[in-house]
Amino acid sequence: MHKIKLGKMELDSPVIPASGVFGYGDELKGLIDYKKIGAIVTKTLTIKERKGNPQPRIWELENGLLNTIGLQNIGVERFCEEKLPVIKKLKKPVIVSIGGETDDEILLCLEYISKKDIEAIELNLSCPNIAGRNLISENPEATYNIIKQARKITRSFLIAKLSPNVTDVGETGSAAEEAGTDALCAFNTFKGLTFDWKNHKVILGGVSGDAIFPLSCRLVHQLYQNVSIPIIGIGGIHSPETGLLMILCGATIIGIGTSLMINPDLPGEILNEIKKYKKEKNIKKWDEIVGRKARFF
Repeated sequence: MHKIKLGKMELDSPVIPASGVFGYGDELKGLIDYKKIGAIVTKTLTIKERKGNPQPRIWELENGLLNTIGLQNIGVERFCEEKLPVIKKLKKPVIVSIGGETDDEILLCLEYISKKDIEAIELNLSCPNIAGRNLISENPEATYNIIKQARKITRSFLIAKLSPNVTDVGETGSAAEEAGTDALCAFNTFKGLTFDWKNHKVILGGVSGDAIFPLSCRLVHQLYQNVSIPIIGIGGIHSPETGLLMILCGATIIGIGTSLMINPDLPGEILNEIKKYKKEKNIKKWDEIVGRKARFF
């Protein structure tokens, strides 16, 4: 594979881990071939340490998972002191995901992390597991406002992580692009519900896994029709074929979440599928494959 440009970053692979399944970047050493992934993506960090929601908080579904983790993390300061020096040694671009309960918390976190040597920052505007607030990226105006403020704080490569739980992803994506984000991460988990029969209570959370792939792929295709900036396609990729299809439908690079925990070799399998397709179709440049299927619709 030729290196893939994303801003100033050069990725060895178009496959990256989704935020939340890779810990702080080094936990899966020995399990995953880092040569097969393009970048390290951290779990979402907040300005202060968070314990997250009480256990249990991961529920297995027939074709996926429902999680209510609640952004458990050690906080951005401890991350920079304890984790960042370690993952820098892995010689991969680092994408740090940040979030918070309020706009001010997100922006404070951004201000702190922007002073570090980080290749890219993901603004998690779409975590469905924070109580007490509406998701920023469910509202185009709110999305525009926070990215506009973020752009004044940093010159770092910004990625806005959007929610699929909206009427029109194109409207939200366009607002984010207009405000100055450099790329879009599409998408976070779908809001879902399961039932705890043991304790007889309803569980609300974010749904991921195989079952959401057709939904995610359609939304990435829709987003691709409305924006001109790179899209990181995420949501239900579980096989070499689904990884390739997400790219054909408009994703510049793709992220793997739930299935990476099941099959650590999946990034390499997807790479092989992409190489095979490029050879069959005599595709030389990466731009020729991104959105190729979307143009056929």
